Amino acid sequence: MDLSLESITLPPWDPARAEEWNEAYEKVENYLRACRVGSHLQRARLAALILKRVYDRTQAEGASVACGLSELAITEVRERIAEWIGHYLPPHADGRSINLGEGMLAIYLCDGPTRWPYAFLDSQRMPPEFTEALCSRVVRAGPDLAVSSMVPREMDLGLMPELVGSAMETFESVPILKTLLVWLLFLGFLGFLFWYTR
Repeated sequence: MDLSLESITLPPWDPARAEEWNEAYEKVENYLRACRVGSHLQRARLAALILKRVYDRTQAEGASVACGLSELAITEVRERIAEWIGHYLPPHADGRSINLGEGMLAIYLCDGPTRWPYAFLDSQRMPPEFTEALCSRVVRAGPDLAVSSMVPREMDLGLMPELVGSAMETFESVPILKTLLVWLLFLGFLGFLFWYTR
C-alpha cells in the first residue's frame, strides 16, 4: 500500500453522506488505534487510504452495495491488514496462509505498531527488525482438534437409590401403608408443635 502523501486523495465532498463518511472515518481510526498504531499522522494516512478504497468500491459497485460505509470501511481495513500480514508471515505447514487472528496476535506480541509506528501497513518502510520480530512471534498451535464420540453411561448412585426405590414400590403396591405413613407424619408434626409451644 503506497502511503506517500502524494498518493492520498480524498473522496469528493458529498454533503448528503458527510455524516456517514465521518462515522466511517471514526470507525477506521478507532480500529487502527486498537491495533496500537500510536502515530496520529499514520492513522490519518491509513484512514484516508482506506476511505478512498471504500469510495472506489462504492463507485465501481454502484447501488449494489447493501451495507453501510462503516461496515465497508472495517471490512476494507481487515482485508488490507490480512494482505499485508500475508507478505511477511510464513504459511502453515499444510500450505494454508496465516489468518487475520493469528496475524494480529503476532503483531500484538511483537509490539510492532508501537515500536515502528510508521511501518504498519506500509511495505515500503518496513524495517527488517519488524519483519524478524513479527515472524518470531507467530504462535503455532498444537495438533488440530480431533472429534471423538462419548457415549453417556448411567450414573452409579450407590445403595441409597435402590432402598428408596424399593420403599416407593412397596408404598405404591400397598396404598394403606402410604396413607398410614402420611397420617403418622401429620400426627408427629402436630405432636412436635404441641411440645414446642409448651
